[in-house]
Amino acid sequence: MANTNKILYIPEGIPNIKDYFPLVDFSEVVEWSVYVKDANDNIIATTRNNKVGCCCGDDKIRIHFLNSCGNIDSINFLLNTEESETKSDTWEKSQKFPLDRTKGGIYRKNIESNETYEVETKCYGEKDQYWIKELTDTPLAWIETYLPNGFQDPVQKEFIPITILDTKLPTKDVDAFEYLVKIKFSMANSNTNLR
Repeated sequence: MANTNKILYIPEGIPNIKDYFPLVDFSEVVEWSVYVKDANDNIIATTRNNKVGCCCGDDKIRIHFLNSCGNIDSINFLLNTEESETKSDTWEKSQKFPLDRTKGGIYRKNIESNETYEVETKCYGEKDQYWIKELTDTPLAWIETYLPNGFQDPVQKEFIPITILDTKLPTKDVDAFEYLVKIKFSMANSNTNLR
C-alpha cells in the first residue's frame, strides 16, 4: 500500500496566489482564504483568513518582515516623516604661494548617507498588538517600493532591506480605543559616494 501523506504548501499573499486565479480581480478583493480539496471534494488544507489592510493611499509604506514562526508577514503604514542624514570626512589640498582662491582647499571624502523613515498606523486594535510586536522584534524586514533610476519609471516593485530601529510599543492601555503605532526604520544599506 502506497503512502499518500504529502506535505502541502499553500502560498499566501496576493502576489503569490494571483497566478493561480487569473480570473479574479484582486483589486476588488477585501478578504480571502484558500482551500485545497481532494478528489472527493473534502477540504484537506486551508490558509488562514487574509484581510486587505488599510492605509492604501499614495503615502503608504508596506513593510514585510520575518515573524517568529519563520514566515513573512506584511503591515501597511502611512509615511509620517522621511529624513536623509549625510556624514563625511574632509581633507585639505595644500595651496601654493601666492594663494589662489580658485584652486582647491578643503574637500569631502568618505561620503555616506542614509534615509530614516517614521511611519504610523491606527488600523490595528489591542488584540493585534502582539502581532505588531513581531515587527518590532524581527531580525529581517523589507519595504516594498518602486526603485527610481532617474531615466525611466520602474516597472515592478522591489523589496529593499531595512533595519527597524529600537522602539517602545504600547501593547495594553485600558483607556485606549485606538492604538497609534509608530515605527522608525532606516535603509539597511547606506548610500556611498566614492570620491
